[in-house]
Amino acid sequence: MPDSPYMLRVLNFDILSEIIELLHEVKLLAPFSETCKMLRRASKPHLFRKVRILASSHLLRGELFSFTTDIWLYVRYLTIRGYWYGEPLDLSDLPLADFLARMPSLQTITVDEAAHMGGPGIPWDGIAALLSPPQVREFNLKLTLHEGTPTPLDDTFTIAPLTKFSFSIWDYVEHPRAITEEISLTEHVLKAVALSLEYLSIPLDVAPFAVMVASCWSHLRVLQLKGDLDHDPVPGIIDVLSCMPHLRHLTILRARRDDTPRPILWPDARTNGFPCPHLATLCLSHLDPTDAFYTHLPPTLRQLSLRCWPHHYLHQHRHDLKAMARLGWQSQLCTAADLRSVLRRCSFDSLEDLEIEYEEDEHEERLLRSIPELFPHLTYLTIYRYRKAGSSSVRVADIAQALSPLRMLRMLRIHLDLAEAPHPLADYMLDSPPFIFDTYEQALCEIAHTLAVGLGPNLQLICLFLRKRWSNLWIPFRVTRDLARSVSEIKRETDLIAVGGHALYDDMSPNTVEQVPLPEELDLFEF
Repeated sequence: MPDSPYMLRVLNFDILSEIIELLHEVKLLAPFSETCKMLRRASKPHLFRKVRILASSHLLRGELFSFTTDIWLYVRYLTIRGYWYGEPLDLSDLPLADFLARMPSLQTITVDEAAHMGGPGIPWDGIAALLSPPQVREFNLKLTLHEGTPTPLDDTFTIAPLTKFSFSIWDYVEHPRAITEEISLTEHVLKAVALSLEYLSIPLDVAPFAVMVASCWSHLRVLQLKGDLDHDPVPGIIDVLSCMPHLRHLTILRARRDDTPRPILWPDARTNGFPCPHLATLCLSHLDPTDAFYTHLPPTLRQLSLRCWPHHYLHQHRHDLKAMARLGWQSQLCTAADLRSVLRRCSFDSLEDLEIEYEEDEHEERLLRSIPELFPHLTYLTIYRYRKAGSSSVRVADIAQALSPLRMLRMLRIHLDLAEAPHPLADYMLDSPPFIFDTYEQALCEIAHTLAVGLGPNLQLICLFLRKRWSNLWIPFRVTRDLARSVSEIKRETDLIAVGGHALYDDMSPNTVEQVPLPEELDLFEF
């Protein structure tokens, strides 16, 4: 039918947009858009909604945007990847800011490529230009700044009224973990956008606590702080939270240094209630069982994570311990008894998601049996449990029995610290048996079956932990039941990457593939 493309003209615009969006999802929109000019115009906002470009001196000088095209009118999400070359330029000679201001649909800018992989950081002129477009609402910085003389942070350095600011550095970057320019930038941004910001994620290493306490955060809903602090005493987190009355999601993951005690969050002299009455999600590292913070948590809490950062399994092998020693970080596991005492103080029937990390002791069974009593409506449960010194066995059936009253549980992720687990770098060891990881995954399937038989009838997924080379993974097993709700099959899932907002890959390891030596040099590498 020669006129078939033109039959689409009679379609309602909303229906045509839905068709275009579906084609875009399956990567077939480009050929569809070449059908006619009308469809090309209709497809452009979808084709060019997300654009990724490489950083270079051409980008910094704005030369990339000098050619005539209308695709930039449709860009909402701009990602800039790679290294920034050349010396910082004078802001007055930089056309990049003016061009970005003429991109009416631009909402999100992401500057990517971690600096720990090599190469210079982003120049100050570049960061100033990228923060200036008034229509931008979200800014994600995953690249360190150029270390050198910064552009003065004065009134000429304007910042858009952001609703999201995210600045991240590699978890295991060595000291000094932050440079003066990054601390100055964070202070300047937070002063400018405190009133409009809804989402804030920054390293603890650059967190300007004095600025945060002195600002009003009337719209902030999410606060994430992760990293290391090289100064004591630690600023009062309760004072910071007191400026954020509408906060709903709080994450504080602080590495524990060799010479620092566990942090106490709740000041002894405080008599007021919890400063964030609507808090729904809380994630904390290295809890102190004597901290009154947990007694004052609001009943609105839906998700609670009490863990180590980095996870304790990154302190179990020599090649990981060397990296932690360079950073001066230690792990101090909470015992089952201490963890149980904390959980009893933050017991809420409304809790749906719980993550805990502890070392077994004689109170472990009481801890596990208390979880269904304290949190009967859990749908997601993550457990990192570690054997005490001298212990080699894990009573899997007893763990399942203790958690069996959780009738609404849909997914269990559990790190059992099995003695027979292969070394993460077993593939590189000359004396390792062949297919060691395949054999171990078969053993995990049997363990998953044991857990499924003992757990509640609504359980759908069991994820067992595996360290393999430089990856830390949750291996998912699908639980299938018959009409009588008995377990009929346990099947390894291969296509899942996340379930219910829970990723099936865990924290990064400090060692990467680039750091693993060649086979002939393995004797120089500490396993």
